[in-house]
Amino acid sequence: MAQIELNNPIEGVVDVLRFAGAPTNGAVGTGTFAGKAAKGCLLVDVTNALLYINTGTQASVTWTKVGTQT
Repeated sequence: MAQIELNNPIEGVVDVLRFAGAPTNGAVGTGTFAGKAAKGCLLVDVTNALLYINTGTQASVTWTKVGTQT
């Protein structure tokens, strides 16, 4: 899936990213927004209306679905 948007980071504010489809975990080159999304960043899957949080690192993202969304 194509990356849609990366908001400009503002100090003290968590980034909210948009992506079409479920994000992929992994390092730069394989993970969705790896190298750009810091730990704690949020990602909205605009195709399925699901919210994820990066529980990994900026270098190797781990996108975890928030709550019990279906």
